[in-house]
Amino acid sequence: MTKNDISSDEYSPAKGTITSLSQLTKEQFHELMTGKHPSAKKYRDYAKKEFDYMMKSYQSLNDFFNHNSKT
Repeated sequence: MTKNDISSDEYSPAKGTITSLSQLTKEQFHELMTGKHPSAKKYRDYAKKEFDYMMKSYQSLNDFFNHNSKT
Protein backbone atom coordinates (compact mmCIF):
# COMPACT_ATOMS: atom_id res chain seq x y z
CA MET A 1 0.00 0.00 0.00
CA THR A 2 1.38 3.42 -0.93
CA LYS A 3 1.10 6.50 1.24
CA ASN A 4 -1.49 7.91 -1.20
CA ASP A 5 -3.72 4.82 -1.05
CA ILE A 6 -7.02 5.95 0.50
CA SER A 7 -8.29 2.42 1.04
CA SER A 8 -6.32 2.19 4.27
CA ASP A 9 -7.93 2.28 7.70
CA GLU A 10 -6.50 5.77 8.15
CA TYR A 11 -9.15 7.12 5.78
CA SER A 12 -12.05 5.06 7.12
CA PRO A 13 -14.47 6.44 9.72
CA ALA A 14 -14.35 4.86 13.15
CA LYS A 15 -16.56 1.83 13.69
CA GLY A 16 -20.04 2.86 14.78
CA THR A 17 -19.84 6.24 13.02
CA ILE A 18 -23.02 7.17 11.16
CA THR A 19 -22.03 8.10 7.62
CA SER A 20 -25.41 8.12 5.89
CA LEU A 21 -28.93 9.18 6.79
CA SER A 22 -30.13 5.80 5.53
CA GLN A 23 -28.52 4.26 8.62
CA LEU A 24 -31.00 6.07 10.87
CA THR A 25 -34.33 4.76 11.99
CA LYS A 26 -37.42 6.77 11.13
CA GLU A 27 -37.53 8.02 14.72
CA GLN A 28 -33.85 9.02 14.74
CA PHE A 29 -34.26 10.90 11.46
CA HIS A 30 -37.32 12.74 12.81
CA GLU A 31 -35.42 13.72 15.96
CA LEU A 32 -32.48 14.96 13.88
CA MET A 33 -34.74 17.07 11.67
CA THR A 34 -36.91 18.51 14.43
CA GLY A 35 -34.78 18.33 17.58
CA LYS A 36 -33.62 21.33 19.54
CA HIS A 37 -30.28 19.78 20.50
CA PRO A 38 -27.37 22.03 19.41
CA SER A 39 -25.77 19.20 17.40
CA ALA A 40 -29.02 18.55 15.53
CA LYS A 41 -29.29 22.25 14.71
CA LYS A 42 -25.66 22.32 13.60
CA TYR A 43 -26.26 19.29 11.34
CA ARG A 44 -29.26 21.01 9.72
CA ASP A 45 -27.23 24.18 9.17
CA TYR A 46 -24.41 22.21 7.52
CA ALA A 47 -26.89 20.21 5.42
CA LYS A 48 -28.50 23.45 4.19
CA LYS A 49 -25.12 24.94 3.29
CA GLU A 50 -24.14 21.73 1.50
CA PHE A 51 -27.41 21.84 -0.48
CA ASP A 52 -26.89 25.51 -1.39
CA TYR A 53 -23.33 24.83 -2.61
CA MET A 54 -24.50 21.81 -4.57
CA MET A 55 -27.17 23.89 -6.32
CA LYS A 56 -24.61 26.62 -7.11
CA SER A 57 -22.22 24.04 -8.53
CA TYR A 58 -24.97 22.58 -10.74
CA GLN A 59 -25.81 26.06 -11.96
CA SER A 60 -22.16 26.76 -12.79
CA LEU A 61 -21.90 23.44 -14.58
CA ASN A 62 -24.96 24.23 -16.67
CA ASP A 63 -23.79 27.78 -17.34
CA PHE A 64 -20.51 26.39 -18.60
CA PHE A 65 -22.10 23.92 -20.98
CA ASN A 66 -24.81 26.33 -22.13
CA HIS A 67 -22.14 28.94 -22.85
CA ASN A 68 -19.98 26.46 -24.77
CA SER A 69 -22.92 25.18 -26.82
CA LYS A 70 -23.67 28.72 -28.02
CA THR A 71 -20.16 29.39 -29.30
